[in-house]
Amino acid sequence: MASRRVGNRSDTVTVSTPRGAIEVVRQQWRSERAGAKWAWEWLARRQGQRQWREGSSAREAIRHATLLPPGKQPRWLLAAVAEAERAMDAQGVEPTDEPLASGEQE
Repeated sequence: MASRRVGNRSDTVTVSTPRGAIEVVRQQWRSERAGAKWAWEWLARRQGQRQWREGSSAREAIRHATLLPPGKQPRWLLAAVAEAERAMDAQGVEPTDEPLASGEQE
């Protein structure tokens, strides 16, 4: 797997679920391949865990972090996703094609 470069990362948002508190982050990254474009991804982990679970949406990331199988999702998952997205919007981190932070972090 090609290494990634992070261009922009939101603050951590904690949402509560019946399976415990979940930390959620949205970040911008790109691979080091020539011509690679910046993409947004969501990361989530159970509070106290070290490993982040990634997903293309907040729902997928939180689903992976709470170890839910694919398929029909419980209502509390949708509530946690809405809470995380609302908190991200309040931070003002908007998805764009280019990184908002000056310089690249590795």
